[in-house]
Amino acid sequence: MTKSIGRQRQRGFLIIAAVFLLVVLAGLVAYLTTVSTTSQAASAADFNSARAYQAARAGAEWAVYLVLRTPGGPLTLKTDCEPGPTTKTLAPGSTLSAFTVTVTCSSATHTEGASTGPTAVRGYRIVSNACNEPNAGACPNNATASSTYVDREVTLTVTN
Repeated sequence: MTKSIGRQRQRGFLIIAAVFLLVVLAGLVAYLTTVSTTSQAASAADFNSARAYQAARAGAEWAVYLVLRTPGGPLTLKTDCEPGPTTKTLAPGSTLSAFTVTVTCSSATHTEGASTGPTAVRGYRIVSNACNEPNAGACPNNATASSTYVDREVTLTVTN
């Protein structure tokens, strides 16, 4: 008779251990899911950041090409790099087609070499800004609150 009472007291002990184990495993799964999601979002942001940099660099190189192609002459990047920005959308179908590039170019003439005869040197400052969510068709977009917004800027100085 005492044996049956002891067995009745031991019933249900495994249920408590099983519930505890399920709660611990559920917490572990939730933690791993959160870490995985955060890691994937960070990886996507890093990838878009690299693409934005390449788009800004492409815009800057395009402007340098225009400056060096026609030294001292008229440019197609506005008139002699001024006034205001030029917006360029990259080729459709390319991996950078989601980005808009805004290129701003300013120029100034400097005199060099006064002792050997002055030489006029024209300097160009090119600022290329690329983003994936332009504001009114231009970058940067200071009004966005999007978590996927990416913006990169490249600045070059060229003389000819």
